[in-house]
Amino acid sequence: MRTANVVETRLLIAAVLCACAALALGAFVSSRTPTRIDVEATALRGTAVPLALFFTSLGRWPALLALAVGAAAGAVAMRSNVAVVAILYAAQVASQGANALVKFLFHRARPDAWLAIHETDLSYPSGHAVTAVVFFAGLALLVWHAPVPRFVAAPVIALLAVCAVGIPWSRIALSAHYLTDVLGGLLLGAAFLCLALVAILRVVPTAIR
Repeated sequence: MRTANVVETRLLIAAVLCACAALALGAFVSSRTPTRIDVEATALRGTAVPLALFFTSLGRWPALLALAVGAAAGAVAMRSNVAVVAILYAAQVASQGANALVKFLFHRARPDAWLAIHETDLSYPSGHAVTAVVFFAGLALLVWHAPVPRFVAAPVIALLAVCAVGIPWSRIALSAHYLTDVLGGLLLGAAFLCLALVAILRVVPTAIR
């Protein structure tokens, strides 16, 4: 029990630190012209646009809902506790609500040189980057600890890891976000993933051990 409390405490501290870092970065970039790393990252604009569009589509609600239903079905088939998938999906929903509030707080405009999809909401932080961490990295972590053979889990985890990297990349490739928007989203996503793991440990203590 003491070990569990230590793990939960560390996760909560990590969540606070990541959230504070996301807010600090937002305060830094929102009142300035694009930073040097934002400008340099524009070199990725227009690279593999069809692939970028595919990864971006994975970060939208229809794909996420389908994946969550599939993950829940997999948990039932493996006789695992489906609550862990429900908690992760709830964290995804909550993270997007928080992301919308942070966008409103910093009110950073999107890049002008968008490709293929013209998104008109605010820019910082990237909701897709949040999703990449909370949902895809979180799901990969659950699969890693699931009671399935490693030769089955490994390719699934690899695919989820590719998505967790590809989705943030796609936002820069399509010029939908600045690099710092993506970094802020990754930090905010990490905060919510830590909170989700705390909730999962409370409900299913053996889910990620």
